[in-house]
Amino acid sequence: MDLTKEDADKRNSLPYPMELGSPAFAPIDVKKESDVLYNAGKLHAKQEYDRIMEQVEVLRRQAESLERRMKISDMMHNITITFKPVHGKIYYVYLDTLKNKNWLSGNHPDSWSALGGHHKFIIAVQLMGDSNWQEIEI
Repeated sequence: MDLTKEDADKRNSLPYPMELGSPAFAPIDVKKESDVLYNAGKLHAKQEYDRIMEQVEVLRRQAESLERRMKISDMMHNITITFKPVHGKIYYVYLDTLKNKNWLSGNHPDSWSALGGHHKFIIAVQLMGDSNWQEIEI
């Protein structure tokens, strides 16, 4: 095959070799290449999906925690408090079963024996800096 000047000028831009000493090439298996790209895209999408689901789980736990704080703050709004609570200090909520009323104390349930049989420990709470109450595990 004789190469004309026009062929020689465009031979570097052609997708196939034009000269005898050119590197060998084989046709691309389009289906195989498509499968490789599809699987790579699917893997990337799965990784992104898993990352987003982790973030959703964190947000779900934060929402549950906030909802619990709001319920406790609502409960504390209707409780009998005979002193001014200090932010950051842990307090204890008791139920007076005779009066059917909750009340707040600074005394830990284990350290106070004068409660009598009609006072039941409910929950330990802490007044936060934003004036909301948070449950404390004891």
